[in-house]
Amino acid sequence: MTSPKIPIKNIYHMLCYAWNELESSDEILVGNNKFDNIYNLFARIYINGVSTLIKRGLNKYYIREDEDLSTIKGKIDITGSIKVQSQINGRMICQYDEFSKDIVLNKIVKTTMNILIKSSYLNKNLKKELIKLRLYFNDINDLKLSKSLFSNLRYNRNNHHYRMLINISELIYEGLITNEEDGDMRFSDFVRDRKMAKLYEKFVLNFYKYKLDSRRYKIYSPKLRWDLDEDISQEDLLLLPEMKTDIVVEDKEKNIQLIIDTKFYSETLTKSYLSEIEKIKIANLYQIYAYVNNSDFKGTIEGILLYPTIEKEIDSIFPIDGKNIGVKTVNLDEDWEDIEGNLLVLIK
Repeated sequence: MTSPKIPIKNIYHMLCYAWNELESSDEILVGNNKFDNIYNLFARIYINGVSTLIKRGLNKYYIREDEDLSTIKGKIDITGSIKVQSQINGRMICQYDEFSKDIVLNKIVKTTMNILIKSSYLNKNLKKELIKLRLYFNDINDLKLSKSLFSNLRYNRNNHHYRMLINISELIYEGLITNEEDGDMRFSDFVRDRKMAKLYEKFVLNFYKYKLDSRRYKIYSPKLRWDLDEDISQEDLLLLPEMKTDIVVEDKEKNIQLIIDTKFYSETLTKSYLSEIEKIKIANLYQIYAYVNNSDFKGTIEGILLYPTIEKEIDSIFPIDGKNIGVKTVNLDEDWEDIEGNLLVLIK
């Protein structure tokens, strides 16, 4: 079984599109470096990104502190002071706001640097650079990364410049395996079907949003309703599978709707135990067939199953029930300009 070949630099471009971080150009975040593994790519993004943070100043917020003090500061916590009897020693627990850089975003950045530094796969020079940058975070505490931590983060115009680094941190967290015996930290294989499938889908969606003229094209990912012959109860309706499209591109000039379903597998075609002939996965074909036949778009409706190239290119179209369904591949091992060009040809 062969996995899609994707140069590390191309994964970076896909990440930028998937996260809407296109203003973070590769000259800023990765330069012209070539990377032999995902650790070194993430480390370079982190080094350049953190260096920029330091130049502009780490974000600070007011954080509430509760401290046992001999002089009054802020508001006295009478209940807390009585509970620990601090007044016996001439002290009181005070509550006050401290303008501090020990905030969640900075804690995540420091924790991620520590994770990268511990990686045995990291280039030694990159490790040295990270260790130097970590000195600027001496007054910032580590924290335990978790799904809820990332899902609760909110960005605004004052902290949006952290987004790329935090996205990298989340990706590292999701792919991290810790060997408890020796404390070594390493990633599970980054190019796994499940993780790369989501990245592949978001990359293609945002690529078209960014590249296609919004005055002509509408790009979105709607849920489709089942084209039922008659009304059914809400209870029965809930039993039907949800038809959530990956990418829909509507050409307003030509009145064409193109439904794209991205598929990222270690193999594009499969063989049955009865035949050596490779065929499209039947579940994938039924899925895109259901999409094009249940769309209520008033115009021409077409569908595409879009796979990454594995061993050979595929560019086939099947006219079924008056609608064209394409099965196509995009070679993620090519130069990035060629990948972009091929994706645009797919639409135009």
